[in-house]
Amino acid sequence: MNRLLERLMAGCLLLASTTLLSAENAHATDLMKDFDSLGGNDVLLERARELNPEANIRIVQDRVVNRRWREELTMEYGNVLGGDAYLATQNLGANYHVHITPRWSVGVKYNYAFNRLRDEGKYLIQDTSATGKGVIPEMDHPKQSYMAVLNWYPIYGKMNLYDLGVVHFDVYALGGAGQVELKSGRTGTWTAGGGVGLWFSQHLTSRLEMRYQTYEANRYGGKRAMDLAVASFQMGFLHSLF
Repeated sequence: MNRLLERLMAGCLLLASTTLLSAENAHATDLMKDFDSLGGNDVLLERARELNPEANIRIVQDRVVNRRWREELTMEYGNVLGGDAYLATQNLGANYHVHITPRWSVGVKYNYAFNRLRDEGKYLIQDTSATGKGVIPEMDHPKQSYMAVLNWYPIYGKMNLYDLGVVHFDVYALGGAGQVELKSGRTGTWTAGGGVGLWFSQHLTSRLEMRYQTYEANRYGGKRAMDLAVASFQMGFLHSLF
């Protein structure tokens, strides 16, 4: 009888020890999942300090959206600020990027231009007070452009959109060069700027971008440098290359 009671007590102690170890392992596993998840960092930091008060712990999450050897295709709408005083230009285009690492991507940019006269240009045509005839302003309007671009993503983070979901983002800088097709023909162009890339999921992306672009337009009096600011909005799809 005593031997049976000893075996029962030993079994209970073994079961209690196993349960305690499993609980501690589960707690540690849950903690590591929190480190890799989108949970609250303040609560997570307190839990980590309770487990190891002597350790110096900082919570810095890596980029959640994978952008290593992935391709991104985006459609773009852009509005051109500056440039020809008589001309208003808007762009529709497409971009293709290859993300080599989360910090670097290379790509190509294509834009098709839609042009219209500004109020200043319309006024010149309609004003007949001086000679009895209107004046047609001289313009070398853009038709389309092609550029190769390099993007660098030094800053990343995440934000809560009205509790609808957590969106991850990267702040990036870009530079590129290529050609623009004008009414007078093709000429070289280059661009530089920056933007914010928004990663809604592993596949759905968006970009808000502002960049400077310049090229030389032909006028009767000679060539003139055109200085443009292009603000654009993009929506796209992210896909693995391999």
